[in-house]
Amino acid sequence: TRYIVPIKFPSKTIIEEALKLYQNEFRKPIYTIFALDYSGSMSGSGYKQLCDAMEYILTDDAEADLLHYGEKDKITVIPFSTGVIDVWNTTNGKETRNLLNNILNLKPSGSTNIYDTGITALDQIRAEDFDTYNVSVIIMTDGLSNMGSYSSFEAKYNIENVDVPFYSIMFGSAFEDELQDIADLTNGKVFDGKTDLLKAFKEVRGYN
Repeated sequence: TRYIVPIKFPSKTIIEEALKLYQNEFRKPIYTIFALDYSGSMSGSGYKQLCDAMEYILTDDAEADLLHYGEKDKITVIPFSTGVIDVWNTTNGKETRNLLNNILNLKPSGSTNIYDTGITALDQIRAEDFDTYNVSVIIMTDGLSNMGSYSSFEAKYNIENVDVPFYSIMFGSAFEDELQDIADLTNGKVFDGKTDLLKAFKEVRGYN
């Protein structure tokens, strides 16, 4: 016989400000390692997709979706083809211009070696403070790994004894079964970016 008074939710503006405050100040810092495929098969549309996605990820464009990195976040980029090409780092997630320039200036060539790249990623996080950072690896690839071996990567992961998920975003002719093996080992996940790479990245960020 009594009226129920509904809860009055804050306005959209207040909710958005609260989410921004959490993203920039209160959440646990993130350390993300991007393993980017620069093999020859990436030439053309695959390379453009990769560059467009990373340009979104590493600039203020991602802020509108609350997917941007903050000053307390760390980022490592490992471009690879036949082997690891280089390792680029920033300890400030807002200072990404050099990373982006390197990504956009590198051109595809060679074969695909996902496994040795994964081993290099594990080397990067060996001494990481997991109490301070949420650590994850994101592999972006369009093809089958025809160099290196899964067994070598598996042995390295088990020896390091770290709880670091490897998320894979596949596009082009990426081989899902191969990436799923990595996901199963590391408690990660495989995302399909063949039609919309940016959408796939947004899904990945929901996990870290």
